[in-house]
Amino acid sequence: MKSSTATLLPLARPDAVLAPLLGLASLALYIRTLAPGLLDGDSGEFQTLVYSLGMTHPTGYPVYVLLGRLFTLLPLGGLAWRVNLFSSVLGALTVSCIYLIVRLLAGWRLAAVTAALTLAVAPLFWAFSIITELYVPACAFLSVIILFLLLWRKSGKWAWLSAAALLGGLSLGIHTSVALAAPGVLVYLALTTFTPRSFSRQELGRTWLAAIGGALLGIGIAFIAFLILDARNPAAGYYNATVEPSLSVWGMTPADFDSPLERLQFLYSARQFRYAMFADPLVTMPSIARTYMDILPEAFAPLSLVLLGAGVIGLFFLCWKEGLLLLLGWGVQLVFITNYNIYDVIVFFIPTFVFLTLWIGTGMGALMSTLAWGMRRLRWERGAAPAAALLGIAVIGLTVQFREEMTINAWKARLPGFIRNIEIPGYPYMIGNPLAAQLEAQGIVDGVKDDAIVFLSWDLLYPCYFVAHIQEGRTSLDFHETYPQEGVSRLADSTLAYIETNIDQRPIYLYERPSELVAKYKMINTGAGLFQIMGK
Repeated sequence: MKSSTATLLPLARPDAVLAPLLGLASLALYIRTLAPGLLDGDSGEFQTLVYSLGMTHPTGYPVYVLLGRLFTLLPLGGLAWRVNLFSSVLGALTVSCIYLIVRLLAGWRLAAVTAALTLAVAPLFWAFSIITELYVPACAFLSVIILFLLLWRKSGKWAWLSAAALLGGLSLGIHTSVALAAPGVLVYLALTTFTPRSFSRQELGRTWLAAIGGALLGIGIAFIAFLILDARNPAAGYYNATVEPSLSVWGMTPADFDSPLERLQFLYSARQFRYAMFADPLVTMPSIARTYMDILPEAFAPLSLVLLGAGVIGLFFLCWKEGLLLLLGWGVQLVFITNYNIYDVIVFFIPTFVFLTLWIGTGMGALMSTLAWGMRRLRWERGAAPAAALLGIAVIGLTVQFREEMTINAWKARLPGFIRNIEIPGYPYMIGNPLAAQLEAQGIVDGVKDDAIVFLSWDLLYPCYFVAHIQEGRTSLDFHETYPQEGVSRLADSTLAYIETNIDQRPIYLYERPSELVAKYKMINTGAGLFQIMGK
């Protein structure tokens, strides 16, 4: 590769120390404030299915499940705690990558440290680094892909590009937000490789072969991961727990869901959530964009937001192709997010923080470089670097001070008290009662007979599976989501048929009393909020 890479600055031996140290410091903070056990909602689902090796809600996330399974083998903590730890490790990895990327783009180590620490203690990122969820793993994949792309551009070694493409393909089994960076990456590759005299014809072919081959390999591995989990299909899996009893709510029959490709289509078309996607852009885009803008002052210090703006502009002067890569990656994510009108859309903001903190770092780097340049113009050569360093230290002090009290209090209390102020419906970590999900699920499981069928809300569904199947080995119990489709508050016809088929063979319980069943069956309150159907 013959293209100039002067705009990308070299890494050095101290960076091999600083990057891991920042990651380890973040990891220590996350572990100290880590959610101690079983969670409800999506988090409980992932905790359960990482152990059971089953498919999750759309898009299935098979690569995430298999990677998370490795953490369940650790001889540390409780079963659910180990899966929470998976998020912490990937959060720490993201922090390390942010440091290295800013070093490549802006050069100044203090700027890179500022960006890394800013992300590490951003409340929303921190909150999801201590529970089981997908958004911080998505950040990790995204940041590693960007880092590998820059290392390829700097070194000219196609192996870095191939590794980035491989992770991009694998990300289809992690989270959609990573794949949304693909348009920006393709534009970046095209601008880099098709620049006149940058590549020989042979180098050009090898580069695109590495990119396409790596991506196809990653997609292939993600597909194999899907096939593995699809074939296992444990009782706790999303198919059995949610889809199959309620197929008619989507106008489907068992014949429409009986092959791997049909199930793959259901998952990756996100049929359960299609109602929220691109339904009314003129209404949803401004509304969600306002929510996004409201989040930024809560996530970052005022000075950090100034640096962010400087970074967006300054990066185009430092290395415009990389500036365009980040802007397109962030922009495509925002287009999708602002057209996804779902109640917990705030959590989709988290992967965009990768781009925001990179701009904060490059903005600080541009500020330090400008000061150093001014000092040199005044012929104060020896004072240029120290003056820039003092400015960097002052900026770090101001940005870190913004979160200093919150961080110190969380460390002392071993609890992330700031979570009380984060309103994320459906993603509770009840720091005042961290065993709430475990205790409620335990009460339900203890209150039902063996071989029972139990219909529950989504929040309780997987905590009950975790307690029954993983902790107690009561695998004869089946738990199902009562109303899996948003906006539909009547039992699906297929659900009613499923109940009718099993009513004389297995005990059936519900967490509420649907009117269509009250009129047909006798229902008895058995305690723990459960009603047992006793027959006609």
